[in-house]
Amino acid sequence: MKITKIMLAGFAAGSLLLAGAAHAERNLNVVINAYDITVPELNVEGVTIKNIREFNVLNEPGSLVVKKGEKVNIVVENKSPISEGFSIAAYDIEEVLKAGETKTISFTADKEGAFNIHCQLHPQSVHLPGSLNVID
Repeated sequence: MKITKIMLAGFAAGSLLLAGAAHAERNLNVVINAYDITVPELNVEGVTIKNIREFNVLNEPGSLVVKKGEKVNIVVENKSPISEGFSIAAYDIEEVLKAGETKTISFTADKEGAFNIHCQLHPQSVHLPGSLNVID
């Protein structure tokens, strides 16, 4: 089989694409939002409840997807009126963000699977957990 310059060029270009894919970088943004809702009065099946307050904190978006081997940079912005945590235990990430603070968290996604993102500072009944999904 005769190898041509075009075949060699195609092979070289493909090799560069594969090498680049192994060292890809993923930039993501997460906003920690707090929702404080007060319902002055609620009537359920004849029972009246007054001054119900609900406070929930969400990471938006709640689910992040990256490829195994990618360098991941997550810019986390805390829009909650208090300090919040951002933790991914499988990657030894445990950050605290003061109200209004923004931090960039960087790591290499070297473990495949679905991993919980949560606030390590407050009960999970207040924070709805998110997920980091590392796919092959």
